[in-house]
Amino acid sequence: MNIAGLRGMGTRFFRYVRDPRVSLWRKLAGVLAVVYFVSPVDAVPDVIPVLGWMDDLGVLSAAALFMMREVQRYRPEQPWDGVPRDQEGHERVPPTVRKHV
Repeated sequence: MNIAGLRGMGTRFFRYVRDPRVSLWRKLAGVLAVVYFVSPVDAVPDVIPVLGWMDDLGVLSAAALFMMREVQRYRPEQPWDGVPRDQEGHERVPPTVRKHV
């Protein structure tokens, strides 16, 4: 992925997180994976050198893959009312022009 792709993915990710139609558990999947990673309570304790780290990496990578797929599939619905809008959804036509149309 190039720089433009990363920028687009970041923009889409923040839209995804701010969208009220996306369920809360989908938004929190990455946060919960990081909490599991730093938590001292694991399925396999970190005291066991390799296995303890592998389960943490597995949870983090599964959450990252899940979030990437969710953000790539995310298509914000924007109803078309005939008025041009900017990225945030604000009208690009001044109100005085709209009165005369």
